[in-house]
Amino acid sequence: MKEDELDKLFDSIEDSFDIYEPSENHEAKFLKKLKQQSDVKVVPIAPKKRNWVSIVSIAASIAILMGIFIPKMMTTEEETADLATISPKMEETQDFFTKAIAYQLEEIEQLSSENTEDLVKDAMSQLRKLEKNYDKLKIDLVQSGYNKKVISAMIKNFQKRSSLLEQVLEKIEEINELKLQENETDIL
Repeated sequence: MKEDELDKLFDSIEDSFDIYEPSENHEAKFLKKLKQQSDVKVVPIAPKKRNWVSIVSIAASIAILMGIFIPKMMTTEEETADLATISPKMEETQDFFTKAIAYQLEEIEQLSSENTEDLVKDAMSQLRKLEKNYDKLKIDLVQSGYNKKVISAMIKNFQKRSSLLEQVLEKIEEINELKLQENETDIL
């Protein structure tokens, strides 16, 4: 049925098909018209004016959202406590270890050399891990209700840090001593 209609359509317009070849100068005429069209100057359209009301409303929305969410994000920090908050004796213990560790770090800094650089870097890496562990213990202390096991773990953490630095100091002294002996043998 549709084919019949299509055939009828083509039969009715059969004589109007363009079956002739273009003239020899057709291409030249076409190129001339094309060139004339390309000589037309293009005038840029003025850019759209921005709707400042919408920009200001977006900025205000962002400011309001930041005002709501930033304070909430700031208060998500967990409550911590260290040994000094438990009792005066624990405060003394914390002060003792803190000062001892600071002194050991100063000594390491003074005695370290190129020969001990890798040893010191490794020790500082281990020390940072112990400090991160201590930070977790401070959170655990509050969450556990000042449990004695957590307090003991905090003291052991201080002891491990001090012991680590003491071992590093001994190794630095050994390395420096060996280097000094090598230099003396080279001189002789």
